[in-house]
Amino acid sequence: MRSFLDSLGVGNNQSLQTRKIIQYLLREKGKTVLEIRDFCGLSLPTTIKFVNELVEKNILIESGKKESSGGRRPTVYNLNPDQGYIVGVELLLKSFRMSIINLHHEVIYDYETDNFDISQRDESFDFVARTVPALIRSKGIAEHKILGVGIGITGRVNRAKGISYSFLNFDESLTELLEKQWPYPVFIDNDTHFMTMGEQVFGLARDKQNVVYVNLSRGLAVGLISNGQIHNGHSYFAGEFGHVTFFNNDKLCICGKKGCLSTVVSGLALEETYAEKTGRYLPYRDLLTLSKQGDRLVNELLSDMGEQLGKALAMLIQVLNPELLILGGRFIDVGEYLKYPIIRGLSLNSLPQLFADCEFQVSPLGEKAEMLGAYALVMEKVFE
Repeated sequence: MRSFLDSLGVGNNQSLQTRKIIQYLLREKGKTVLEIRDFCGLSLPTTIKFVNELVEKNILIESGKKESSGGRRPTVYNLNPDQGYIVGVELLLKSFRMSIINLHHEVIYDYETDNFDISQRDESFDFVARTVPALIRSKGIAEHKILGVGIGITGRVNRAKGISYSFLNFDESLTELLEKQWPYPVFIDNDTHFMTMGEQVFGLARDKQNVVYVNLSRGLAVGLISNGQIHNGHSYFAGEFGHVTFFNNDKLCICGKKGCLSTVVSGLALEETYAEKTGRYLPYRDLLTLSKQGDRLVNELLSDMGEQLGKALAMLIQVLNPELLILGGRFIDVGEYLKYPIIRGLSLNSLPQLFADCEFQVSPLGEKAEMLGAYALVMEKVFE
C-alpha cells in the first residue's frame, strides 16, 4: 500500500493534516466536513480544501447525506474501502486463521484451518510465510494495496521487539524474518492483546478507562486497560491469568506447573473433564455446540467452570477496580449461558461496592475482535 501513502505527500504540514483526516476516518465511519474540522482543529475552508483533494485522489468518497433538523443535509465522507487492506492473522496451538479487512473495517475474506501445529517451528513458519501472500493473491488484491499484516500469536510475545518467545522463536525477530519474505510491514502481538485492542477501538471498551477483557478459548488469558491505556507490562507479557496458581490440585498445566487456573477454566480443561466423565474425547468447540443443543452434562460442566472463573475474576476486580469486565474468546458462543455462573462467582467473592461498580458484558464483536485489533495496531503503526 505504499502508493496510497505516497499519494498523501511526505514531510510537509499538508501531509500531516491529510494523514490526520485519514486516521480519523480509519476509526470513524461516515463523517461530515464539520466533524472532520472539529477533530483536526482546522479552519472550515482548510478542511474543505483537504477533503476535496482527498476526494479527487479517490481516497475519500461521498457516501450519502446526514440527517439534519433543518437546512441542507451535510454530505458524509468515508474512506474508499478498496484503496487499501489490512491483513489479520491468528496463530494458535492447533489453528491458523486469516482475515482481510478493508478500510471500512469490514472483513471481506476469512480463512481458517486446523491443519496447523505451531509447536512445529519450521513447518509452521513456512506455512505462514507461504499461505498469507497466496491467499491475498487468490482474492485478486495487488500487494501494494496491503497496508500491513498484524499477527496475533498465543503465548509470550514482545510487540516492541517483534519477537515471539513461546513459539516461532528464531535467532532473528519474527517480524524481520517475515518482512524478508513479504513486501508489506509486519506487526505481532499476543492474541489476547489484539482482542483487547479491538474492543478498545471498536467495541465495548471504547471510551472506557479501566477494563478487564477475558479471553476464554482453548486457554485463558486477560487483557487490561488501565486509565485508558492497554497495559502491556514491562516485557509485553501482561495478562497470563490462566497461569496463576489457583487450585491445590495435581493437574499439570501446559506451562509445566500444577494448579494453574486454566487446568479448570479453559477449553482444554473442558475437554479433559468431559473425557473423564464419559470416556469420550471431543474438541471443546464441539462441546460448546452440544451445550447450545441443551446437553445436560456439558452445561453442568460449564456452570461449574463459570463460577470458578467468576471467583478468580473477583480477585482482579478487587485489585484493579475496573468499570467493565468483558467476556470474549471462543466461549462467547455460550456466553449468555456462562454469564450467570460467572456473575454468581463474582458476587460471592467480591467486595460488594467493587462488584456493584463493575459492569459485566459478553463481547458482541465475537471472533472478529482479534482481527479488528490487528487492524487497529497496523493503522497505529503505519500512521504514527
